[in-house]
Amino acid sequence: MNALIAYFSATGTTAAAAKALAQATGAALYEIKPAIPYTSADLDWRDKTSRSSVEMRDKHSRPALADTDAPVADYD
Repeated sequence: MNALIAYFSATGTTAAAAKALAQATGAALYEIKPAIPYTSADLDWRDKTSRSSVEMRDKHSRPALADTDAPVADYD
């Protein structure tokens, strides 16, 4: 099996989990990055007007991606 672990991690928590999973399984890693990186203010969940709070409230809101050519076709 040729596995790929694609992950999105604004704070690093998911990145650490993805890296550990990839190491344990031998899978390749691909980081999904937003076109505009998140700042600390963007990630302030206590601020209802912060970027992440607005995105979480609106199920249709998704950040633009820095790269839309993920090599997913190369993997199972």
